[in-house]
Amino acid sequence: MKPGILATAILLIATGTVMPANAENAAHLKQLLETNECERCDLSGIQLAGVDLRGANLKEANLRGTILNGANLNEANLNEANLTGAQLQGTTLIGSKLHGANLDDADLSNANLSMAGMVIASLKNTNLTQTNLIGANLESAKLAGANLNKAHQSVANLGNTNLMGGSVYAMDVSGVNLRDADLTGANLAGANLRGSDLSGANLAGANLANVDLRNALLQNTKMPHSEPAESSVSLVKGHQE
Repeated sequence: MKPGILATAILLIATGTVMPANAENAAHLKQLLETNECERCDLSGIQLAGVDLRGANLKEANLRGTILNGANLNEANLNEANLTGAQLQGTTLIGSKLHGANLDDADLSNANLSMAGMVIASLKNTNLTQTNLIGANLESAKLAGANLNKAHQSVANLGNTNLMGGSVYAMDVSGVNLRDADLTGANLAGANLRGSDLSGANLAGANLANVDLRNALLQNTKMPHSEPAESSVSLVKGHQE
């Protein structure tokens, strides 16, 4: 780790800003702060708010319940990490790797996940309110029950995702890949889906009030009325044009 970052981290520990939960946590935390490498480490429940962890290797690490609000995790390796219930409000994760990570029940509101890789990640019941997901790859991710209200997802890849029962109220997902996504019962009210690919998606029971589907691809899409859409249909304010 860069000397300046290490010095800052040591100061944070000394002042109690960074709080290891137990002896094992403390040893792993020391390793992380000294080397920026902590693969498979147990950092659960640690207070790391505002810490600079750019490019850190946290692959398969246990970060369950860890507080990372406002931290810098740009380009960090968090593949298959356990972030269940973690606090990541306002955290920057630009270009980070979260493939196969578990983010169930985590709070990522106002976080920046632009260009992040999140293939087959689990984000069930995750708070993604006003999160920046522009260019993120969420292919085959599990988003059942997630809250994506007012999130920004332009040009994101959400192909084959599961958003069953999730909420994307007033979200801008124009041009997004939602091919084969499961949006059963999702709240899509006010969402901008203009030009998005919803081919083969399941929208059964979804709320499409005030949704903009102009120029969207809806081939074999299952609409709320249970009939598959034939090709490209425009829906604005809940009505066909």
